Amino acid sequence: MKFFFLSPARACCFFLVLFFSFSWSKLQGGIPFKEDTQFSVLQVIHTANSPPIKQKVFVDNQKMRMELIEAEEPNVIIYRSDLGLFYTLLPQKKLCFVTPYSHAFKNKDPIASNRLHNLTLLGTELLDGVPCDKYEVTGPFGKAYLWVNKEKDAPVRLSSMEGQNVVDWIDYQKGPQPPQLFDPPQGYQVIDLSKNVPRKSPPPPPSP
Repeated sequence: MKFFFLSPARACCFFLVLFFSFSWSKLQGGIPFKEDTQFSVLQVIHTANSPPIKQKVFVDNQKMRMELIEAEEPNVIIYRSDLGLFYTLLPQKKLCFVTPYSHAFKNKDPIASNRLHNLTLLGTELLDGVPCDKYEVTGPFGKAYLWVNKEKDAPVRLSSMEGQNVVDWIDYQKGPQPPQLFDPPQGYQVIDLSKNVPRKSPPPPPSP
């Protein structure tokens, strides 16, 4: 999605991916900690009756890169909130589409919006052998469960209440990310969609 404040009033924020709609039937992505503005993580999305979706996520302040891996045609989305646009990369075709943020995106930054709230600590559980604090949380999708590694204070899993839709965060690493991850790669054809938006033709003049 997915920001998590490290305080008694902890809150988590989920990211809504533009091309992969976020709902509990198509659960996508997370930005685990608001205070961690520079990190990388592998997130695995499990949904009912569908194979897992794996995404590598890199965040550096107002920049985020999401790589859809293990797909027939891998693609990459780079969000540049500092520039008010995003890049869509098609590596197999070496194409880069540049799209400006819509008005809605500008008013609701995709990297820093949709905070979870009403976190209630339910107790401690072992998740894959790791002690985790388990919370009940509320977000745009309704109620869910969140697990946080007690030792590392890092998010581990977000699950729908019934457990049919789950996001796992793996190998969460804090720190600055390489700047080149957030720019179009060299050798790609760049297509600026803001300059190729079809415009409506003017209405015909009124009849005499």
